[in-house]
Order: sequence, then C-alpha cells, then structure tokens
Amino acid sequence: MRHMMARLQETILTMVACTWLAATYAAGAQEPPPPPPDGMEMPHLDMPKMDVDKELARMTQRYGLSESQKAQIRPVLVDVKAKMDALSKDSSTEFGERIQKMRAIREEQALRISAILSDDQRTKYQKDMERKANDQDNGPPDGPPPPGAGGGGPPPPQGS
Repeated sequence: MRHMMARLQETILTMVACTWLAATYAAGAQEPPPPPPDGMEMPHLDMPKMDVDKELARMTQRYGLSESQKAQIRPVLVDVKAKMDALSKDSSTEFGERIQKMRAIREEQALRISAILSDDQRTKYQKDMERKANDQDNGPPDGPPPPGAGGGGPPPPQGS
C-alpha cells in the first residue's frame, strides 16, 4: 500500500511538473507580432523625455545663463519637448521620416538658443552640439570632451 501511495504521489508530481513546463514553454513560444508592413514603419519611437527644468539648470551651469536668458530659453525648451512628445506618439509617420523630423527640431532648437546666447556662450554651445552630433550621444554634454576628442588629455592608444 505504501509503495502504491508513493508511486501515485510520484505520478501526480510528474504530471504537475510536465503541465507547468508545457505552460511555461507555450507562454514563451507565442508567435511574435507581425513586422511592420513596409519594414521601416515603427508603431512608436521611444525617445527619452526631456525634463525642461533639469535641462535649463544644466544649461545654466554649463553656459552661465543670466535670468533673462533663462526666461527666453525656457519657452524654446517647452516647445521642443512638446514637438518631440508629439513626434514620439505619431505612429502614422515612417521611422526614417520621424528621425529626419527629430533632427529638424533639434536644429531649430540650436538656432533659437544660439540667438539668445552671448558670443562666448554660443561658441561653447555650438561645440557641444557638434560633439553631441558626432558622438551620436543622446545625453547632454555635461563636461569637457573625452580624452582624444580635441579637448586635451592623452591621445587614444594606437592599435594595429
């Protein structure tokens, strides 16, 4: 009798384990969603959201903005944020076109902000924007350029 009970428990545990494994496999093996119709259309472009206050504080520290400059730059940043948010939610525009629109918004932002800055600030800002474009870095240019990027420091090691 004990042997039969042990065998029954073993069978039940095996069945539970097999059911669990089958369910786990079935959940992971579901078909992926179909690709976009033309291969380039993306349903949503997930871009980092700009925090206007943080960006303005970063720019104030980086470029030494006056109160007047901050008051003029804030609406530019608010406008850029609104345009980028709308663009990220626009699923009717193809991915490549959205990237072009994003670049156009950034170029417009750079022109509008450059017009507000003093000559020295503008020079520093434009160098930061060029470095950001060259590095394809989505983060803000917070400090001096990395070593070997024209900002001093030792040159990068030469490898064969």
